[in-house]
Amino acid sequence: MFLIGIFGIENKNKEIMTLKNLACKKCNKSTSAKLIKNFDFFHIFFIPVFKWNEKYYVVCDQCKAIYNISKDKGKAIESGENVEITYWDLQDVDTGIYNNEFYNSNVCSSCGKTVESNFKYCPYCGAKIRD
Repeated sequence: MFLIGIFGIENKNKEIMTLKNLACKKCNKSTSAKLIKNFDFFHIFFIPVFKWNEKYYVVCDQCKAIYNISKDKGKAIESGENVEITYWDLQDVDTGIYNNEFYNSNVCSSCGKTVESNFKYCPYCGAKIRD
């Protein structure tokens, strides 16, 4: 028997929660921010089978700055633990310090996806990245 199935690999951003009283490094204010989980997953018939390459980002609601946080803290917050994200936990994704894949790339401030550094517009959401 031959079965034709729909399967594939996709990347997804999932908003976990809104964080209150976050000390943003860029705008130097205590503001709210969104915790976003980015991951790749394999699906069969649009049902996710397994995930990998999980990363957690914090996006400031005021200035739209995007920061990496550690996977341990991200998972703890996602599971409902009372974990505080401090100023020192925020690692700027534009510097390439935390993860080498960001060294020659940009991160879209609208959707949070990594795009090549020569792109002027995000290929995922269409937002303008640079002039």
